[in-house]
Amino acid sequence: MSGLIVLRPVDVTPALLTSNIPENDYPAYAAATTYQADARVIHGHSVYESLQASNKGQQPDISPKWWVKVGPTNLWKAFDRSHSTQTVGNQFMWFEIAGTEVRSGIALLNLTGVSDIRVQVIDPNFGLLYDRSETMLSAQAQSNWYSWFFGKRTTRKDWRALDLPSYPNAKIRIELAGAGPIGVGVILVGDQVVLGEGAEFGLRMGIRDYSRKETDQWGEVTLQQRAFSKTRSFNLSIKNDQLDEVEQLLSELRATPALWIVSTHWDSPNVYGWYSSFDLMLQYARYSQCSIDIEGFA
Repeated sequence: MSGLIVLRPVDVTPALLTSNIPENDYPAYAAATTYQADARVIHGHSVYESLQASNKGQQPDISPKWWVKVGPTNLWKAFDRSHSTQTVGNQFMWFEIAGTEVRSGIALLNLTGVSDIRVQVIDPNFGLLYDRSETMLSAQAQSNWYSWFFGKRTTRKDWRALDLPSYPNAKIRIELAGAGPIGVGVILVGDQVVLGEGAEFGLRMGIRDYSRKETDQWGEVTLQQRAFSKTRSFNLSIKNDQLDEVEQLLSELRATPALWIVSTHWDSPNVYGWYSSFDLMLQYARYSQCSIDIEGFA
């Protein structure tokens, strides 16, 4: 196991994004319209629900007594940095993100129904710089003849590319296709940061389960299945002359969602989330260790 790559997301604003996914989940908010309780509208790329009747002239984003924010529109669910929400479409979706800064990597997370992916980088002066297509092949979890012929096949839910050309003015075009309904939870574009000399073997992988167990007065147990988040803990080798740089980068990444790529060979060690803690230990004359705990989104 070698290398720790952190893909930090850049902000995707409405001015940078175009897509074939319409924002027609609900009607747009109109100040002259009177809304009844439970009515839903779109305002500022978010969905709001009316809390009471005779709701007129109350702007949703500044009137918490009248409106409650439900969440982003379907289009913006892939850019709200949440892993649990999904932008969904039928058979084909495309997104174009205009360029304002360097973006050397892209990750598509929590994919469902997607069989084919195409990513292009197009610069207004230099034309097509990058064009990569990939089929999300199905795989077997068990390596035996019975599973090969009769077992259930699964497709990858995450995809990434870390070789985008660094042209700040280039736009990134993303195309997703499938046989039926398709969805993507996170579209993350950003620049890569490499921390230390590499993650050491001994990575600890687990989950934090938010399910509940309730027992009634007769002793009957009910399990309520809820979301869970991935947890990763590992040690990172660092050259002593890089200690200041690593500490500064980790400090800048606090409370920041990012894709932590511990391995470029397997998907399972990698996690989209934030670090909960890190400890630097000045251990040897030339090298030191950094222990990092990462928690993924539910």
